[in-house]
Amino acid sequence: MTSKRLLPLLVLLIAALLSPGCASGPPPTLVEQGEAALAVGDWRSAKTHFAAALRGDQRDGRAWLGQARAQLAGRDPEGALRSLTSLSRVDRALFVGEARATYAEGLAEATRHRLDREQSEAALIAVRALAKLEPNRRDLRPLLGRALVGEATRKRWRGEREAALGLYREACQVVPDNLEAWVGAAEILIEFKQGKEAMRLLEIARRAHPTAGQIRTLTIQALSLR
Repeated sequence: MTSKRLLPLLVLLIAALLSPGCASGPPPTLVEQGEAALAVGDWRSAKTHFAAALRGDQRDGRAWLGQARAQLAGRDPEGALRSLTSLSRVDRALFVGEARATYAEGLAEATRHRLDREQSEAALIAVRALAKLEPNRRDLRPLLGRALVGEATRKRWRGEREAALGLYREACQVVPDNLEAWVGAAEILIEFKQGKEAMRLLEIARRAHPTAGQIRTLTIQALSLR
């Protein structure tokens, strides 16, 4: 074939290579579109793309993970935890690997969400799971302390004083700066007529709260039982 005949073919080949369709490759998948939307902070569009992907394939682990991240961005931690539960069923490796940080954040946000709604029992379940996952997490102790005191108070008013005492005692160890934990534990010990144990607890509490009037009042009550 002569060079004159080759020239038109070369022109057509170069044009084809430079065309938009060839240069960009196949169109992005729904999951890729969702991840791109998340990357720029558009969690609403991301949720739409991930939901569409899951309608097509309920076993798409990346879609479940993306949906969980979008739900967290949209302040829906309960939805995120449900998506992550589905992910754990279809792709365990992805769940324990790349999804670990998302799961931890979901547990933390769910704990706050439940505490704000006075759902202390469910909050304590979430934060204990978080403690197993990330025991050195910075916000773990405040969250665990809030959940312990909240659940202890709930149990106390339900008449479950032994269980409440155990939770208050744990809270004293976790968040010693929380006066409510010391007061709750001491009050129950006094109700149980355990003045000596109440005094021991109040002596420790006084170190953390040297000016607290409640500690002084409870100390006087405990002394009267000795």
